[in-house]
Amino acid sequence: MTASLPETPLSLTRQLPTVSFDRPISREIPLVSCDNYSGGHLIAQTVLKRGAKEILIFCGSQQDLSPINERLRGMMDCFQKRQTKFSTAYLDFTAGNLFKQVQLAKLLTGQKYDAICCSDDITALLVKQRVRQLSYQPLVTGFDGSNFVRNFFPDLLTVKQPIKDLAALTCQLLDQRLRRGHFPSGHKQELPVTLLDL
Repeated sequence: MTASLPETPLSLTRQLPTVSFDRPISREIPLVSCDNYSGGHLIAQTVLKRGAKEILIFCGSQQDLSPINERLRGMMDCFQKRQTKFSTAYLDFTAGNLFKQVQLAKLLTGQKYDAICCSDDITALLVKQRVRQLSYQPLVTGFDGSNFVRNFFPDLLTVKQPIKDLAALTCQLLDQRLRRGHFPSGHKQELPVTLLDL
């Protein structure tokens, strides 16, 4: 299995048996992912149930890859359907931690959001740290639900991806490719997610 990074040359993925995990490489490469859209929708529904009216959706650059975009789309569709206004902001995920903190300070200082919906758990933890320093407590949400986050930050409202099932399915598809020599182009499988909320 080759890495499913945006830098992966398509010529290489056509030569080697390849299954993409969470990020589409091309229509020819099978894709395994969680249901990012439904996860984003679940987060937005929960935020609205908590009564949030001033909402920030926080993510990486506008060129974010598909799974994150689907998460954001799920959130945005839910907010728009409920006619709830929201803002968006972008954080450079490739930058160092200090630079991220500077960016966060610029984005959040003087703002009073009821909820900040983040595209992943790590960003959510950075945001929670920053808003504590600013002495206000909006609802902060993440996405991924790794064991680390669940064990050390159990109060984070997040969506859990079924990582073991996703890995098993990816390996199963790759094994089929190796044994049979092919599988249908554009093959895509999504597994359901779970909302983790105290």
